[in-house]
Amino acid sequence: MQVISELIKIPNNGNPSTEYIENELTKRNIYALRWAIVHVNDKIYTVSVANLKE
Repeated sequence: MQVISELIKIPNNGNPSTEYIENELTKRNIYALRWAIVHVNDKIYTVSVANLKE
């Protein structure tokens, strides 16, 4: 297994809850060891993710 750092763009829904971010990552088959929102604009959250890949 490897840990890959990635930047993921997620639509800005105006409410960046933990549940929303984790559901969006799961939809993309991303199994994050950790994540953090690193940039926000009107339409997109940019999330830094440490993704566990086999």
